[in-house]
Amino acid sequence: MYEKIKQESNINIIVSGGVKDAENIYEVDRLGYYGCIVGKAYYEKRIDLTEVIKCLEKE
Repeated sequence: MYEKIKQESNINIIVSGGVKDAENIYEVDRLGYYGCIVGKAYYEKRIDLTEVIKCLEKE
């Protein structure tokens, strides 16, 4: 669904739902989406945001 919206519009898309780990965040970045919501994964300590930010800044 996100890909169809992205192809047919020029709005910034924030992915939500199903983001369960750092690899999902990296995939959102690779696919060119504006961002993502990681609420539950962060709360359950499945994502270290400090590490994710460091990795994304390197790119």
